[in-house]
Amino acid sequence: MSGDTMESSLEESGLDEVLYDSPAPSEHNSELADRLIRRLKVKDHNAIFEMISRKAYYGGSLLMILIFFYWIFIHSANDNSDIGISILMSLSFPDVAIAVMLSGLASAFFRDYSRELGQLLPSLLSGAMIIVCGFYFLEPLVYGFVTNDLETQTAIWRSVRLGLLWGGVTYCAHFLVDASLLLWLKQFCANHDIDISPLGEEPTRTVSEEPSA
Repeated sequence: MSGDTMESSLEESGLDEVLYDSPAPSEHNSELADRLIRRLKVKDHNAIFEMISRKAYYGGSLLMILIFFYWIFIHSANDNSDIGISILMSLSFPDVAIAVMLSGLASAFFRDYSRELGQLLPSLLSGAMIIVCGFYFLEPLVYGFVTNDLETQTAIWRSVRLGLLWGGVTYCAHFLVDASLLLWLKQFCANHDIDISPLGEEPTRTVSEEPSA
């Protein structure tokens, strides 16, 4: 994708960019920047700063909430970790919760980056980690309803907590990935002197006609 092609595609989306004498960006980076502007609905160049701050703020806040949730409802809870040991790597319930948080967070990171970068390996890793999280989420229910290792109420409460952690880190990863991609977009625009102007601020470019002889 040449610089002119990227310019025309941004104009079609209602965005405008001005290119100066900076080196032309690569085709891959130009397409990525164009895709990020469209998906994240970046209104103008100044909006990038606000979006980075907001998404990083929400991501960091949610991550700390999940850490407090783990500390209060899992680590400090009156839950006998000696029962219901996982058959996958023989982890106790607190360790399973940590594994779900890390696997869920990494899976969401890999999936979002794979979607933007169009790479195969991150999606494969994300799919594998989703299966691990699903196994840990369902395992307490199996113990509670199929075996006598856990009481049914305890099994359900364990799965609920794991599900909340899993969903929370997945949602948190979306904020953090978007913030990091917006940070890359800001640096990309700065390196190549690209200005994303507000919609309607400048008239649409037209090709001037040559005067008739």
